[in-house]
Amino acid sequence: MPEYVPLTGYEQLMDALKVQAKKNCLIYMYFFGEKDGNGRSWCPDCVAVEQSVETAFRENAHPDSLIYTVDVGNRDAWKDMTNNKFRHDPFNLTQIPSLLRWNGSERLEGDQLLKPSLLELFFDEAKLESSIDITVPCK
Repeated sequence: MPEYVPLTGYEQLMDALKVQAKKNCLIYMYFFGEKDGNGRSWCPDCVAVEQSVETAFRENAHPDSLIYTVDVGNRDAWKDMTNNKFRHDPFNLTQIPSLLRWNGSERLEGDQLLKPSLLELFFDEAKLESSIDITVPCK
């Protein structure tokens, strides 16, 4: 079963990626807007796709992969086009929710995450195109 790693903010994500760089892991990253005390994001699109993304992880993610669930912050932080580091290299996010594979070209954004066929293709392509030896567990 994939290992879920909840992360908050850019610095936590970069620190986690530095640790895993030595292990050559298959890493999926799911970016979403900060959640309130009830577990509900301020981002309506993130709320809309949450169930389909969770189902896709459960049904399609490689069992030895890592899944970074990344909280990009509150609405004001996300909308800050200049200082929001998620909007620049290496992530270049233009919208949330977004799902991508680290060091890969696979990316789904927004309402694409509502389409089970696209989610299945995302995970299949990530497994096929990955230069990572996914037979070796990352954990």
